[in-house]
This record gives sequence, C-alpha cells and structure tokens, in this order.
Amino acid sequence: MGVRRKWIGFSLLVAFLSLGAIWEGLHRLPPRYVARLVPEPLQPWFWPAHPKEVPTPMATVSFERLAPLLTPGASRPSPTRTALSSPTPSPSPSPAPALPPTSTPSRSIPTPTITRPAFPGPTQAARNTPAALDQADVLLYGVRHAFQTWNNCGPATLAMGLSFYGWRGTQREAAAVLKPNPEDKNVSPEEMAAFARSLGLGARVRVNGDLELLKRLLRAGFPVLIETGFEPDPKQGWMGHYRLLIGYSERAGQFIVMDSYMGPNQGVPYPELDRYWRHFNRTYLVIYPPEAEGRLRELIGPVWDDDRRMWEETLARAQEELAANPQDAFAWFNAGAALFYLGRAEDAATAFDQARALRLPWRVLWYRFEPFEAYLAVGRYADVIALADANLRVTPYVEEWYDYKGQALLALGDRERARALFERALQFNPNFQAARAHLAALSP
Repeated sequence: MGVRRKWIGFSLLVAFLSLGAIWEGLHRLPPRYVARLVPEPLQPWFWPAHPKEVPTPMATVSFERLAPLLTPGASRPSPTRTALSSPTPSPSPSPAPALPPTSTPSRSIPTPTITRPAFPGPTQAARNTPAALDQADVLLYGVRHAFQTWNNCGPATLAMGLSFYGWRGTQREAAAVLKPNPEDKNVSPEEMAAFARSLGLGARVRVNGDLELLKRLLRAGFPVLIETGFEPDPKQGWMGHYRLLIGYSERAGQFIVMDSYMGPNQGVPYPELDRYWRHFNRTYLVIYPPEAEGRLRELIGPVWDDDRRMWEETLARAQEELAANPQDAFAWFNAGAALFYLGRAEDAATAFDQARALRLPWRVLWYRFEPFEAYLAVGRYADVIALADANLRVTPYVEEWYDYKGQALLALGDRERARALFERALQFNPNFQAARAHLAALSP
C-alpha cells in the first residue's frame, strides 16, 4: 500500500511538472501562434504585462526649459555629441527632366491649426466603413487589395501600392526582405521606399504633409502611403498602422483608403485621418515611375530635396499646435523630432521629456525612435538603456532597441555587451544595416 501511494505521488509530481513545462512553453509561444491557437478569452493570459504609457522621465521638465521651445526661432542650437548613427534624411534621387505642366496648379501648402487633443481621446471603432465611391472626386483604379497576415500591415500596404504600377508580388515576398522575422513590430517608410527603388521605381518619403497635398497628389494620379496611429478596439489599444490613399470625396468629406486591416475602399473622414496621421508627424511615401519625378517634385514643392526647410516647417507647425494646446503629447514629440534633425539635440531631448511626461501610448517607441537618437546625441545613455529595457520586457521583437541599447553600452565602454546586442539585432533582421555597420566597426 505504501509503495502504491509513493507511485501515485510520484506520478502526480511528474504530471504537475509536465503541466508546468507545458505552461511555460505556451507562454513562450510567438504571439502569432497565440493569436491563432488560443481561444480569444484566454489570450490575455499569454500576453506579457505592459505599461499603460511610455515610461515618464524621473525629473519634471521645468518651464524654463520648455518656454524657449514654444516660440518659433526663440531657442538656440545646442551642441551635440558625434552620434554613432547620425540621422540620415532620405536620399535625393538624381533630377529627371521636368514633365510638361498639367492643369493641376502648384500652390503653397496651408498650415491648419489643430486644437483637439491627440491622446488620450475617443478611439476609432473597429468597423468596416465603405466609402461613397459614387461621390468620389478622384478614384484611382488598378490597386490590388490585400488583407494583412499577422502583424504585416507594412508589407501588405506596400504590396498594394506597388500593384498600382504593375508589380505582381505579394506581401509575403515583401515581408521576406523587410521583416524576415514575422514578429518584427516595425517596418519603416524608408525601408519600404528602398524596396520600391530596388524594383526600378522611384520613392520619396517626406513628413509634415497636409490634406490638401494628399488631394493634389491623388489628382495627379499618385496613390499615397501614409503612416498613422490606429485604435481598432479598446482592448488592443493604440498602435501604428499603414494605409494607402487612392481617392477622396469632398461631398462626403472623406479619403478613400485601401486598408489592410479594415478592408478595401474604406471611407475615412478628413478630421479623423489627420488626427491619427499627425501621430507620425504626417509622414507620407509616394512611389512613382522614374519618368514622373519632375511632376512629383512640382507637386511636393521645395521640401522635395530641402530637408532643413521641411524640418523647420515641421517645427513651426508643432509649435502652432502647442500654442493651441500645451498638453499635446504628440505635438511635443513631433517638435522633438524636428529639433533633432535640425541639429538641436539638447532641445529635442527636452521636448521628448515633456512628451513622455504627458503620457504617450505605450507602443509609440515600437515605431518612432527619435528619442533614442536624441538621448544618445547628448550622452543620456541611462535613458536609452532604460527605455530599451522597458520595451524589451514587453516584446523582444524590435531589432532597433537592441541596436540603440548597444550604442549606449558601447559609449559607456562595454564593448562585449554592445557586440552581443548588435548580433541579436541582426538575428531578428539580417537586413538591418545600422546594426551591421555598428558590428563591423567593432571588428578588429
């Protein structure tokens, strides 16, 4: 009897340990498998706990530091450290012969005043909203819609944009280059532009667009890929998302959008699109045949190849928005990006500190990395490491965080840990050139 009890006890212990091992294994499943295999009510048990917002700075940002940033031209350039990876604006293609003028005039871009808060606020409903196609002023045909696979809105939206120019590839083919690891959370506009250029097309990434520019581009026959904030439902929270604009309707007051998540021919009201677009500094990507470059230059105007002017106008717009609402976290974030690219890293770091103090959505640093760049440039390595670690505790699937943390550790003299982090970044994405360059610089 005693032996039997021992065997029963031993069997229960083995079963318990086996269940524990299975449970631990389940918790290590990549998120795409959890989404497919685990019933939705149980999925929250498998997602790692995450903060409600980006970690806030330890010290309060003083008014004396903020005040000069609110007035155009009032703050001064700040000295910066020579960064390991300095910001590189998108390269300017060689000029093409100008095309004959068309009936669409080129005119200055208006700068609207935005007064509504960006975050927190009401969320978008997870809904399919068909556009009023019969009321369209402009509607571009020839785009092949694709619903995204798991975590794949960038390659899916790029594939849709390329289909307009006859590319027959798929989002899987694009993803194989842009994000070899399916769990990678971010594909940048510049990475997508480089992919388009590899196919022999032209591609231009700019920031600080506006609704009238989008309409002009669409009238001229160019679909526009934009990066926006996205809140499909309250349970998921805020995230980044790409959309392809193919038309608009003034009568309905909406753009017509190919959306890899919501579906084809979605109607997005002008105010809603601009509200979420500004979360990414109103970034836009235009793909075009090389012979159309002259026409596109005319439509986009002087900021086509004048990065300084583009960032100065971006900063002025952010300052205008802050004058209307000083508690606007995204306006501070956008101002910080502009200040950084204008060579004012200390001011940029201050703006990012204030944006963080105002409670940014927790996924922002999955997509926007300017704070890492600014903090590196002014030697705030502890901030870089803390932000990278805070994000890596939630997900290990963003290679940029390993690279930025590696840069910080390298600056602090820890070459071996830096090397390991650069190698880790390349394990996630062998095509990540920044980490490859940093690793090569460490080699004998």
